[in-house]
Amino acid sequence: MRRLTSPDRMKLINEKNILKIVHENPGIYRKLIAEKTNLSSQTVTNLVTELVERRVLLEYAPSLGIKGRNPVSLSVNYSGFYMITADINIGRVAVYVNALDETVIASEERPVDQKTDVLDVLKEMIGRVLERVGTVRTILACAISVTGVVNEDKGIVVEAGKLNWYNLDLAGELSYLGVPVLVRNDANMFAYYEKSQFPADLNFMIAKIDVGIGSAFVLGGRVLESTNNVAGELGHVTAMAQGAERPCVCGKTNCLTKFISLEALEADYGKPYGELVEDVRRKEPKAVALIEDVCAYLAPILANVIILLDLDRIILCGCTVEYFESIIYPCLDRKIRKLLSYWVSFKRLEIRTNVKITAISSRFLLDYYFSTESDIRL
Repeated sequence: MRRLTSPDRMKLINEKNILKIVHENPGIYRKLIAEKTNLSSQTVTNLVTELVERRVLLEYAPSLGIKGRNPVSLSVNYSGFYMITADINIGRVAVYVNALDETVIASEERPVDQKTDVLDVLKEMIGRVLERVGTVRTILACAISVTGVVNEDKGIVVEAGKLNWYNLDLAGELSYLGVPVLVRNDANMFAYYEKSQFPADLNFMIAKIDVGIGSAFVLGGRVLESTNNVAGELGHVTAMAQGAERPCVCGKTNCLTKFISLEALEADYGKPYGELVEDVRRKEPKAVALIEDVCAYLAPILANVIILLDLDRIILCGCTVEYFESIIYPCLDRKIRKLLSYWVSFKRLEIRTNVKITAISSRFLLDYYFSTESDIRL
C-alpha cells in the first residue's frame, strides 16, 4: 500500500471518526455527527457526501412526524463490502469471501495433515474463491485465524508446529492480494467477537480446549495485547500434576497441553479421540473419569486467573468442550467456585459452540477498523 501523506492521513482519520459515529449510532444525521466529532459542518458534509457516493454510507429520510424537511439519516453499508476469511486449524483449512454483515458468497474447505503444504493449499483456495466472486465486489481485507503463536503486529506465525509453520511471514506471503492481511491467533479473534456481543462486560477470558490449548483476554473492554504478542498461551502454563514428568516441546515439563490437549487425551486413553467421544456418550467409567481429570487440571489455573484479574466471565470453546459439555460445564464450574476468594465478582462460566468463523471475522474487522488508526479504507 502507498505511504499516506499528512493530508491523506488526516482525511482518513476524519473519515474513520465519522464512520465510527455512524456505526455506533445508526440513523444519525450530519448535524449530530459534526457535534460528536468536533468537525466543521462543511467538513462533515464533504466527507459524508463522498462516503455516500462510494456506497460506504447509505442515507434515507425517516418520517419523524414533524412539519418541514426531515434530516437525512445515515447508516453503514455493511452488506456492500467484502473480506476474505481464512480459518486455519490443525486438520482443516476453510476459506470464505463474506460481507461485513456476515453473508457468505463463496467458500471452500479442505482437510490437511502434517504432510500437507498448508501455505500452498491456502493460496490455491483463496484463488479459487476469488475466481468465483469475480471483480464486481470490493474486497476490504483478508483476516486469517490461526491455531498457534502469532506475532499479530507483523502478521508472522511464530509457531504452529502441527502445520510445520515456524516464523512464517504469512502477511508477507499473501501481500500479492493487494489488501491488508490481518493474522490473528484464533482465540484472540474470538475475543473480538465476544466483546462485540457483550460490550458491557469489561473483563473476561476465552479458553479454547482443542488440539492445542489457547486463551485470550479482554481487560477494561479491550483485547489484551502483550510485548511479544504471545499473551494467552494457556497450554504452556504449568499444570499441577502427579507422577512422571511430561516434557513439552517448549522446553519445560508438565505444561497443561501435555494433559488436556486432544493428543494428550488420546495418549492417556490409549484410543483415538473419536472412540473416546463414543465411550463418553456411553458413559464408560474410564472415559468419563478422563474428562473429569481435564476439569481437575483446568480448575486451579482458571481460578487463579479469575482472582488475579477479577474476571467477570470465562468462555470455553473448542472441540473438547463441544463434545463433552455435559461433563465439563458442571464439573469445572463447581471446582472453580470452590477455589475462589469470597470477594471475587466472578459471574459465570459459559460455553460457546458452533459460532461461525465468518461471524467472528466480520466482527473482528469491524472492531479493528473502527478502533484503530489502520490504513484500511472502506
